[in-house]
This record gives sequence, C-alpha cells and structure tokens, in this order.
Amino acid sequence: MGEQMKDVNFSKSEATEPIKIIDIQHACCPKGCDLMSEEVKIRGMKSITVKVKSKDNEGLLYLDPEFGKYAHQSDFDIPKGEIVEFYCPHCGVSLEDESEKCSICASPVFTLEIPKEGMITGCLKKGCFGHTLKIESFDAMHLQVDDDFIRVVM
Repeated sequence: MGEQMKDVNFSKSEATEPIKIIDIQHACCPKGCDLMSEEVKIRGMKSITVKVKSKDNEGLLYLDPEFGKYAHQSDFDIPKGEIVEFYCPHCGVSLEDESEKCSICASPVFTLEIPKEGMITGCLKKGCFGHTLKIESFDAMHLQVDDDFIRVVM
C-alpha cells in the first residue's frame, strides 16, 4: 500500500461526538480473492470469510464486517488466548503480516486489503482486540451522517 496511509482510531469517542461506525463491504486477500460472504451475514451485512487453523481444528471464521465489533461466527470454538492462523478460503494464501506484530500483546497479526481504500490489521490471538484501520484513499469512502452517528462505508 502507499506511503500516504493514515491510522484512524474510531474507538475513542467523546460523549459530545457522534458515534462513528465503519462498515467493511469489500475485503480481499493479497492475491485479490474476494473474502466477502453472501451466505453468512452478520447484522444483515456480508461477513468477511477467512480459513482459520488452530492447534487442533481447522474451519471457516466469519468476521464481523463492522469495524471494532466482534460478533464473529466460526465452525468451532477457539479458546481464549490461543494464537490462530488465517488463510484465504479460496487460494490458501496466508493472511499473516510477518512485518508487523500486535501493538498490544506482540502476537502475530493478519492483514486484509480493502481495494483502493486501505487495509485492516488485526491480532491473531483470540481475546486480544488490537486492530487498526489504515486508510489510503478517503475519495472512495461513502459517508452517511445522522445526528447520532457517522457511518463510513468502505
């Protein structure tokens, strides 16, 4: 991704600020495979599908498409504190970003690309909520503004 990326922290809102909601509608692996699932929806939105491997299991994990929310669904239970591996469910490429570690717990992280807009990086340790949204282009984003919230659609 380009050097013009900016980290955006939408998790810290002042009481007087509107709530900021970011919906991820497009995500892909490094090889360009579409990771969005029509079959499994979370809050009526397409989930982000990854293949997950743990010590004893392997299956699909459906990530919540609302950035900062954790209503994920999976084929099996992942114990809290376990570090898992993420892969593209289509081509099998690893989604681990070997150049970064979690800023909270120093565990490995995964990266998902948001075409023409940026990327999401998240911790691979179950129970750690270290994640970032890096925005490359604000031009491609759509904003929906209301008195109570701002919804960013990526």
